[in-house]
Amino acid sequence: MWPLNAATVNLREATLVSLTILLCLAFIRSAYSSQVFESVISGSSHHAESRFEVGVEQGPVTVNPNFTPSATSVDADDIPSFIYSDWMNNADDDVFAAASTVNLFVPVATNAPSGLFGRTSHPLQPLGMTDTVISQSTIPTNNFYTNLFIGDRSQPANLYPYTVWWNQGNGGDFGLAISHTTKSQRVYGPIPDANPVRYYINPVGIRSISLSAAEFDASMTMSLNSPSAFSINVTMSPSTAKYGSSRSLTIPLVQGTGFISGVYYNLQPQFSSLVGFKSLTAKASPRSGVHKYVAELYDGTYWAIYATVPSGQTFSLSLLSSSTIKASARVNNVLVQIAKVVNELALDNHAGMYATGATVFGIATGNQGTYTINYSSLGSSNAGVLLLFALPHHVTSFYTSMKSRALGFTMDCQTKGIMYAYSTNQLVMTETLPTEINFAPWTSIPGKSANYTMSAIGLISEAALFEVMEDFGAQTNLDSMYFAGKALDKFAMICYVSHFVLRNIIITNMCLTKLKAAFAVFATNSGTYPLLYDNTYKGIISSAAISTGNSMADFGNTYYNDHHFHYGYHIHAAAVIGYIDKDLGGTWIANNKDYVNALVRDVANPSPLDRHFPFSRSFSWFHGHSWAKGLFESADGKDEESSSEDYHHAYAIKLWGQVVGDASMEARGAMMLAIMRRAMNSYMLMDSTNTIQPSNFIANKVTGIVRRAKTCKLFENKADHTTYFGTNIQYVQGIHMIPITPVSSYIRSPRFVQQEWTSLLASVAPTLTDGWKGILYANLALFDPTASYRFFTSSSFNNAYLDGGASLTWYLAYVAGVGGTTA
Repeated sequence: MWPLNAATVNLREATLVSLTILLCLAFIRSAYSSQVFESVISGSSHHAESRFEVGVEQGPVTVNPNFTPSATSVDADDIPSFIYSDWMNNADDDVFAAASTVNLFVPVATNAPSGLFGRTSHPLQPLGMTDTVISQSTIPTNNFYTNLFIGDRSQPANLYPYTVWWNQGNGGDFGLAISHTTKSQRVYGPIPDANPVRYYINPVGIRSISLSAAEFDASMTMSLNSPSAFSINVTMSPSTAKYGSSRSLTIPLVQGTGFISGVYYNLQPQFSSLVGFKSLTAKASPRSGVHKYVAELYDGTYWAIYATVPSGQTFSLSLLSSSTIKASARVNNVLVQIAKVVNELALDNHAGMYATGATVFGIATGNQGTYTINYSSLGSSNAGVLLLFALPHHVTSFYTSMKSRALGFTMDCQTKGIMYAYSTNQLVMTETLPTEINFAPWTSIPGKSANYTMSAIGLISEAALFEVMEDFGAQTNLDSMYFAGKALDKFAMICYVSHFVLRNIIITNMCLTKLKAAFAVFATNSGTYPLLYDNTYKGIISSAAISTGNSMADFGNTYYNDHHFHYGYHIHAAAVIGYIDKDLGGTWIANNKDYVNALVRDVANPSPLDRHFPFSRSFSWFHGHSWAKGLFESADGKDEESSSEDYHHAYAIKLWGQVVGDASMEARGAMMLAIMRRAMNSYMLMDSTNTIQPSNFIANKVTGIVRRAKTCKLFENKADHTTYFGTNIQYVQGIHMIPITPVSSYIRSPRFVQQEWTSLLASVAPTLTDGWKGILYANLALFDPTASYRFFTSSSFNNAYLDGGASLTWYLAYVAGVGGTTA
């Protein structure tokens, strides 16, 4: 590609005739009228929280238990009753009142994936699951409990606020270890007194207390069943040779629950502590049939032990040593619940009821959306509902009625600040959806809008003319789904600009023809490493690792690393192709829909009715962002790597849903973006007002990034401001910017970008000579589009400043489209 600067006089003369013809055609079609530019959208601040001014609703929220998410439309009976009445009563305008309510979780499809994908069994089989569980389940691969079925199975599952793991004999104990650490225990480094520190980490392996049994020893087993997005059932059993098969401890692990609960069947309960028990005190029963004990540990913490004992059985605990508490006898069908004592009265009121799982339900009406995490439970308690802990991004978006359920105390959690205690079976959140953000450049800067001057159109046209001449196939037909996706997306945006900004049918047809051919390599599954359907974990995987024997081939795609990054680029490219082709009256969407939908289903299947993929493989509806790590064990748990490539995949889903006419998919993508904006600006993109991350860490502005290595951006248990490929500031910050798209300004606020630029990047960006330079200056447009436009139109601009996934065509069109041509 040629550099566009003052030195290219001969080039300009040589192409003058061609450009004149092409631009004249564009002028005839567009007449430079702002009305023809789909991209003219005025900028405004969209950070107001979604709230309805209604009274506090008392009592539990109820959802129709017979609801089946199989239709796009939603009946009143399907919606939590108070939400429906509030929406209808507060519909102040005809548009809102007339808007149809959409169920966010309609299946994309329920049929088996196309035979286009060869079938395989995964080389890494899940441990502790029977063949029946594997065949009948959709096993999440990027979830909080992956450590429990891979590797040596001793690494932790981060439930938030608790951490648990299978202790296999450390300290002489066998069972489920339980830990909770506070912010005072965090380790900062590498220079502890620095501000900002590069990383912080919570200590691991502190076994405060464990659920165990006298019968457990080195021959015990741990099996897993009922894997889902929010929970999994753990069954620990003693040696069948010694005790037969009728004895077990069943523990449902559910995110956000206030107790770690286990049901003992024909076992003698035992509890151990690495910290050490200082004392054990029997306390008054909070309700009939519930026994209560409080253990004081040598670190000054207190842990409550509740046992719900069926009539006719006796139960008592004794402190045998500083490391062991033991029940007096074997018990059957006894529920034991353990919790760190922060608010003893709240624990008393909720003891006896425990969570067994959770599901998510969501609806949208116009640009208003609500999603509810519904917890299933067993048992009973004085409160009549569960004790749950909510994350900060939940609390700031809670529906009004949630206020009455707050218990008024908190617990520190691993990397997301503090969690708030609630007495409820449901967490109900509302969001304003970014329905106004589509394909065209968009900005959240007040008063900024598109201004495609004649000069800008000329520069964009010149860039498009040369970039459309590039070899699409050479840049896209690669052995990596990630890099191929970036290149496909790059060319898709050139096609978009050619059609909707330049209105130039010649460049558009040339670009679209070449891009369709490049995309067809993947849509026909004829790439270097064809995709396979994995019957084990039920997903679409690259055959790269199977062919090479290298589990990290293509960044670990075969082992489910980064699918939302990889496939997000492909889905977005498909959405752009389909958008243009549809406008031209073509049939490309119909011929490619099944293939693209298969990628969507792999990454973000929205419904358990689709039994061919796990529900929401990447995006966590509890954490508010995706987890990138797949089938790789890690002491620090799952990690989030590139926040920008994460929200790019949600943006792609929104646009693909729009193009194919799937209202549920479009609204769901918008809801994911709204949740991501809230969560990412709480935990990952830290402006000066952030109070969630440690005060000696927020000056880093981002929590860091590394892909597929020992240190990472935001683990479940650690945050580290670095990358796997280096510590240069442009790497660490820039990986959270790519790709720059219309949704970038929605997530990355002008205030945040300005603070990041001023404090970290302004002195670095001018010195760069590679693609990171273009990335940083494109990101500059999120708060100063005029300065960004000057950079990309400067006579000193060099194409070496363009990353492999970026084009000058798009950067110029984007920056002009958000007001860069005006001072």
